[in-house]
Amino acid sequence: IDEPLLQDAMKRLRSLIGLENIKKEVEEITKIVKYYQEIGKDVRTSFSLHSVFLGNPGTGKTTVARLLIQIYKALGILERGNLVECDRKSLVAAFVGQTAIKTNQIIDQAIGGGLFIDEAYSLSGHGPNDFGQEAIETLLKRMEDQRGQFVVIVAGYMEEMKQFLESNPSLMSRFDRQFVFEDYSLEQLFEIALSMFAETELTLSSEARELLHGYISKLVEQKHKYFGNARTIRKFVSEVIRRQNLRMAEMAPDKRTAEIINHVIASDIQDFSILEDGV
Repeated sequence: IDEPLLQDAMKRLRSLIGLENIKKEVEEITKIVKYYQEIGKDVRTSFSLHSVFLGNPGTGKTTVARLLIQIYKALGILERGNLVECDRKSLVAAFVGQTAIKTNQIIDQAIGGGLFIDEAYSLSGHGPNDFGQEAIETLLKRMEDQRGQFVVIVAGYMEEMKQFLESNPSLMSRFDRQFVFEDYSLEQLFEIALSMFAETELTLSSEARELLHGYISKLVEQKHKYFGNARTIRKFVSEVIRRQNLRMAEMAPDKRTAEIINHVIASDIQDFSILEDGV
């Protein structure tokens, strides 16, 4: 066990806003793996590593996948600890016989680490002649032939992913560990927004904080099934930062103090239309 790497990855996981159920599950996985190692049990053959991440966009799935693979490396399960991120486009070719080649090439890159397939449900349900099925069959064969050598994480919307897994009995048996990523609450999204501003060393006036909270409140009230969560907040924060920077650029240099340069005010946030896709 690489204890420094494990502690670092776990610290970063615990520092994420929300995701309490995910943190608890990962803590439990870590304890069980350590126990198996202590009693000499082969973790790779007795422990399910392949996982399904269920949830809307912007709920932390990719971030957690990266950390989980690092944790598996720290525990000695994986050799390299790299994560290859892909989607249908990366796996499925346009011509007969090419999809297996393309999929195998991606899997080769993930050996010793993990393969993260976003919107994995898009590989199925396109008809009997769709090459997505070939990608699934290639993936399943490699997962069996090279059991324990790499981890596959498939991710996507809750209902679509359930249908995807139910479409193939082999998928259900390979992916028997599920992580549910809930939508963030109003207060969690507000905290995420503040942390994004802090990353660029920006602070908000009290009026700006009130406007920000009100904007996010309306986003949450009006959200639909495919609400973008932290992804939507990032778009919003990026636009506010752009406005703040433009305001600074238009100000005479001798008027800019250190405090003003690092301050977001109400006018930087006012007059946003309440739309889920950002601004």
